[in-house]
Amino acid sequence: MSQPQVLIVDDQPDNLDVLVNYLADSGLDLRVALDAEQALQLAAQNTPALMLLDVMMPGIDGFELCRRLKQAEATKDVPVIFMSALSDTHSKVKGFNAGAIDFISKPLQREEVLARILAHLTIRRQQQELESKNSELAGLNLALQQQIDRRQQAEDALQLADEKLSMLSRQEARLWGIDAFIGQSRVTARLLDEVRDLQLAPRTNVLVLGESGTGKELISRAIHYGSERSNRPFVAVNCSAIPAELADAEFFGHVKGAYTGATSDRQGYFVKADGGTLFLDEIGDMPPALQAKLLRVLEDGIVIPIGGKSSRRVDVRVVAATNVDLRDKVQHKQFRQDLFFRLAGYQLSLPPLRERPGDIAPLVEHFLQLLASQMGRDKPAIAREALQALGRYHYPGNVRELKNLLEYALIASRGKGIRLKHLHFLEPMPAVGRDAPAAHAGQADAGVSSDGRLADGLHSEGLVSESRLSADAVGAGAPPDSEEDALLRYASARGRIDNTAVQALLGVDHGRASYLLKKLHREGRLVKQGERRWAYYTAD
Repeated sequence: MSQPQVLIVDDQPDNLDVLVNYLADSGLDLRVALDAEQALQLAAQNTPALMLLDVMMPGIDGFELCRRLKQAEATKDVPVIFMSALSDTHSKVKGFNAGAIDFISKPLQREEVLARILAHLTIRRQQQELESKNSELAGLNLALQQQIDRRQQAEDALQLADEKLSMLSRQEARLWGIDAFIGQSRVTARLLDEVRDLQLAPRTNVLVLGESGTGKELISRAIHYGSERSNRPFVAVNCSAIPAELADAEFFGHVKGAYTGATSDRQGYFVKADGGTLFLDEIGDMPPALQAKLLRVLEDGIVIPIGGKSSRRVDVRVVAATNVDLRDKVQHKQFRQDLFFRLAGYQLSLPPLRERPGDIAPLVEHFLQLLASQMGRDKPAIAREALQALGRYHYPGNVRELKNLLEYALIASRGKGIRLKHLHFLEPMPAVGRDAPAAHAGQADAGVSSDGRLADGLHSEGLVSESRLSADAVGAGAPPDSEEDALLRYASARGRIDNTAVQALLGVDHGRASYLLKKLHREGRLVKQGERRWAYYTAD
């Protein structure tokens, strides 16, 4: 650390010598001046940490010199100590009025002079440190205020976005209303009947189950916008995308100052959805701690924001959706059973696209028209072999995958007709029995009309009847097949068979169909492909 500089001003050299000797070993950097002009010049060149001024000097006296020092920007904060033989009160008051901080009477005592100098230097250093801290604090306060302003702007923008989203949701509801759902199969018809029933029960919570890509959110919006809640908000929340530490604030809101960063009051999802519908997507990923709090709100309808003292009652219909088996999660203590029953006032199961092949034809027509319009193109022609492949594929990604397939094909074809090579399937196509080319052709043609267009409904449900299969397989007049023979011939002709196909073919329930498939698999006459809901069987 550099030595503090002290400037001593006295017109008597002897007095200067005495002071210099007094302070020689004090660790101070001493400078001297014999008059006021010289002192002003030295102070302007190098601002001292403290000044000792004699009062009685020719020309400009000590009082006037002090006043001039205090008027200059560079020296206005330099501490000034007067030293004088004048010990009357008037002289001391005059010195303080001029700007001095201390007054030492002559004759000077070394210990007193040094003690006062060091005391005032300490005070000045502490003042400078305090000023520096205050400056840093002011900078931090400015930065914090800027952050608060940015956060407020972000919240205002978010509020505006929410309002726009609400408007877009209403537009989307008109676009994706229940009458606009694409599908002609009996499965889809039954599903839409259930949706209409739920529209008439606006206080019933709904649990929508289905694989990814089956349209769970669209069905949920249809439930909302077809009900008496349609003029109130539809708030969609992806439970898997909310950090656990922010979940409480996101769902229930917070008051200003509830925690670091809570610079203003914030409404939670329940309050935003008051009077309307709260759509909880991926509900199976909700943390256990939040499950308990969600259950409490569903039971009493009371929301208390974080840090708040007052509660608010909300009227919210919850439509939850998941692609996982919640019952399995309940059994493994990963999801609360009481919450499951609260959410599942009505369970709506969305079948995968492979279980409703009759919807493939109208969906292909719809997406080709929609995507071509979005790309500014005419609706393209599609080759017969491409239509046949679309009719055979099992769609692990469901309707979303079908749309992506067609979007890719539309781009890859560069505005020309779509051919099989333009279809980018996620998984391999099922093999077709080598010994049944005629049956294969019949299967492939199930969804194609004579002019190469998709036929309505792909044979309604996309499955040939038992009588058609028997006639094709064993010929006219042949004795009817056993159930097992019928399934083997179907699998050989189609290249694959699954539980849904067995039910439609034989008119049996799910359990009987599962038994027959497993029996043939155990006997080595069918080969199982895939697992669980994606399982199907091929001929050995």
